[in-house]
Amino acid sequence: MKQDDITYKKKLGDLRLEIVHPNNKRMNFVLVEGKSDIKLFHKLFDQNRCKVKSIPGGNIKLEACVSMLVKKHSLIIGIRDADFIHLSDEVYQKKNMFLTDCHDIEMTMLSQEDILNRLLFEYRTDYPKEKHFELRNKLIKSIEMVSYLKWLNDQENIKLNFKKTGFQDLVSFENFTMDFPQYLQRVFSKSKNAKINPEIINQKIITLMKSKPDVMQLTNGHDLFQIFAKFLRGEKEKFSDENLASAVRMAFDITHFQETKLYHALDNWSKQNKTELFEAKI
Repeated sequence: MKQDDITYKKKLGDLRLEIVHPNNKRMNFVLVEGKSDIKLFHKLFDQNRCKVKSIPGGNIKLEACVSMLVKKHSLIIGIRDADFIHLSDEVYQKKNMFLTDCHDIEMTMLSQEDILNRLLFEYRTDYPKEKHFELRNKLIKSIEMVSYLKWLNDQENIKLNFKKTGFQDLVSFENFTMDFPQYLQRVFSKSKNAKINPEIINQKIITLMKSKPDVMQLTNGHDLFQIFAKFLRGEKEKFSDENLASAVRMAFDITHFQETKLYHALDNWSKQNKTELFEAKI
């Protein structure tokens, strides 16, 4: 048994005990994917009425956990990254599960003008406000081939391995382009079980491009943070994508969250279940 499976089973067991405790009879349990999600969502929910917990093992384990626990405690919800779901015709209907507006919560945060403005006012004062979205979109464009490759991998399950495969050094900020053939070579060098011939990758990506997907649904937020951090870093060698992610989380508060479809879906759920997830608006 893998360590992740052991950790998940322990977490599931702990939650089973916690939800049946008399003190938690009307407590809401908000289950999320990872530690960074805990840092964000912990401040967005009413801490007196909600417990925010991370579930190890990714979104599949998160969905399974919610599915099992909701049978014992109705006030269980899960929040997962949409990934590529919004780009498909699939109707996502899993009990007490909710999706981010964009590809993931990072892209959801960077979709808001105020967050993007705060970020660039802090780190790139030479960029005028009216060009902030233009810059973000250029950075998204620079890594679009990575995004399409990941979408293709998700659609066809071709078993590409993207772990620890860097691309920051392959992007030029002079024209916001990327050496994709070199990146593809790196990916395939780690993908021993890949079920596709590298020569037909570009052909398949061109087909995907014809659908003109929403880039906010296509782009992985962690990838954008990596290239965004490199662009902002300049001579600040210690400024990383983790620093950038932390800065965005700190800037994103309940007023920003209230602008999302996710917030309104959760608010509707709370009303239907006669409970409260958020502190009363002032």
